[in-house]
Amino acid sequence: MKALNLSNTIHIHPLFFLLAISALLTGAIYPFIVLFSLVLIHECGHFFMAKYYGWRVTRMEIWLFGGAVVSEEHHSRPIREQVHVILAGPVQHIWIFGLLFLLESTLGSHPLLSTAWHYNGLLLIFNLLPIWPLDGGKLLFHLFSRWATFRNTQLLTLAFSLCFLMSVAGWMTLHHYWTLAAVWLAGFLILEHVLEWKRRYYVLMRYWLYRSSKAFPELPDHYVSVRGDAFVRDLLRSMRATSRQVFVLKQQEGSYIVNEQECLEAFFNRNRADLRVQDVPKRLQ
Repeated sequence: MKALNLSNTIHIHPLFFLLAISALLTGAIYPFIVLFSLVLIHECGHFFMAKYYGWRVTRMEIWLFGGAVVSEEHHSRPIREQVHVILAGPVQHIWIFGLLFLLESTLGSHPLLSTAWHYNGLLLIFNLLPIWPLDGGKLLFHLFSRWATFRNTQLLTLAFSLCFLMSVAGWMTLHHYWTLAAVWLAGFLILEHVLEWKRRYYVLMRYWLYRSSKAFPELPDHYVSVRGDAFVRDLLRSMRATSRQVFVLKQQEGSYIVNEQECLEAFFNRNRADLRVQDVPKRLQ
């Protein structure tokens, strides 16, 4: 189904209107407006922080039970920027709590204020769960990237996320907490895991292109001794977000080094799947 485009920036999924109609028919339209407003504020936090850093943001999507800011800049920006953009969503709920406290102190208690307190806390906790593609799952990715290669970080994040999701599903089954909304959310999250698994090579290739764009002098060098006949593609899979790989080739006539950027340039320029590191232009050690 085609999304409704309110502008070039905001896209609303058609299933969102099913939830709106259901809320209207069941007399829950005001709680629905509160929930929608909270989700919109959350996504605006991501959106404006991404714009602040000059990210190319394609659109902001509003789904059935949440939203997302769509950008090709993820994994193609400094980690600090990515973490700031991720946290900009959950941070919105903090000042919303302050606003609700002020309103309740001024106007007194009201059912809509109680609903806003409940939904605001629920959205904050839910988004910080270590489940992909929630904000907590993206933070988990950057946490794993401190110790693992980028490729292994992808696998670890999805594996941990899926295990956590299954644990939550088991707990909800045990305590009979399943609702129609929870079933929709679980299905959506499982689908996102499947899609992220299918596009893992595309994400990895895009990350390699990003790392080939500049030298990243702020990252420390990590020296690795390798064989000259090792495939460049295998060496590139050892790249880490927190360091620059420098490959040391030892041969009978001496040794020389090849850094990751030289491997990336040779890999993309020669377009050879069988390219070996000894075929990369030499630089004497």
